[in-house]
Amino acid sequence: MSAMTEERNDTPQPACPFCESTDVTRESAFGSEISKSKYYCHNCRTVFERLKYDGKRPGTGR
Repeated sequence: MSAMTEERNDTPQPACPFCESTDVTRESAFGSEISKSKYYCHNCRTVFERLKYDGKRPGTGR
């Protein structure tokens, strides 16, 4: 089971924006902002951030 599958079953595996590899590991649930996660690419050995947005509207509690 990949790191992304453990995080959310409905979120696709991220691809590295530099080499397009999907051999990535989530390094941190939070990146430079609360809305981003930090990933490490094993192919090109680059750290990158990805937005956590899943395409759904958040509930407003109303």
